Amino acid sequence: MKKLLTFVLILMLACLFLDKIGATDMHMQFNGSDIDGPLEWLFGLVFAGGGVLIAALVLVCVAVVMGVVLAGVGMVLLAVLAFCVVLALALSTPVLLPLLIPVAIVWLLVSRNRKQAQARQHSL
Repeated sequence: MKKLLTFVLILMLACLFLDKIGATDMHMQFNGSDIDGPLEWLFGLVFAGGGVLIAALVLVCVAVVMGVVLAGVGMVLLAVLAFCVVLALALSTPVLLPLLIPVAIVWLLVSRNRKQAQARQHSL
């Protein structure tokens, strides 16, 4: 009984599927002539699927090109930013000169103390 019920269910689903496929009002024209018959839906599905595949391929190519372009623009922006920082430092050097004098004195004292410590280690 179970096998018969399974067979009847599959047969009913197949009939419903074929009824849905065959009951479409799709009219397809290929080279000016109408395509009719039971495979009309298959041709429409293949051609529509081909369009979707072409669209997916185009989207991948556009994504790659946009990635390359935006990476190039990013590199140019980083170079411009680095140039602006160097220019700002060059223009602010006269203003920073009074600040550099104490820094230079501290640097000399630290380096002198380091040299004296190394000399003591070598003498031991």
